[in-house]
Amino acid sequence: MHIGKETALHQDFAIGNYVFKRVDNFKYLSTVVNKMNSRSVEVNARLIMAIRAYCGLQNHMKSRNISRNIKTLLYKTLIRPVLTYGAETWVLSKQDEHRLSIFEPKILRRIYGPVIEGGRWRIRTNQELYQLCGENDIVNICKLSRLRWAG
Repeated sequence: MHIGKETALHQDFAIGNYVFKRVDNFKYLSTVVNKMNSRSVEVNARLIMAIRAYCGLQNHMKSRNISRNIKTLLYKTLIRPVLTYGAETWVLSKQDEHRLSIFEPKILRRIYGPVIEGGRWRIRTNQELYQLCGENDIVNICKLSRLRWAG
């Protein structure tokens, strides 16, 4: 991948006997690196991987034999790390923050379910979900990991 002034668009180049193809993006250590240094592509890829991880655990998450605490532990140890891998280097746009802040409550609502108030069922609020979970929201976790990485 060539980053910088574009003199020859999409031409391969050779060094000795080796010919290198020009690409606009590539995957390095499970992280998508692209020409424009946009992290939205990486956030999208991470969201897809986290959804796949959840789908792989869906039988366990739907089981009534497994407690909510165990399901929360499964989320924190198996799904969230897939989502936040490499988050130390992310510069999140508002759109990325919004997409991340939609994903986590969706999973937590499936774990904790609705609550009965006054004889009627209602959906738990995000604040209630985070209190039950005992953690910050995913956007704050990404920002804190970035600060921790910076020192």
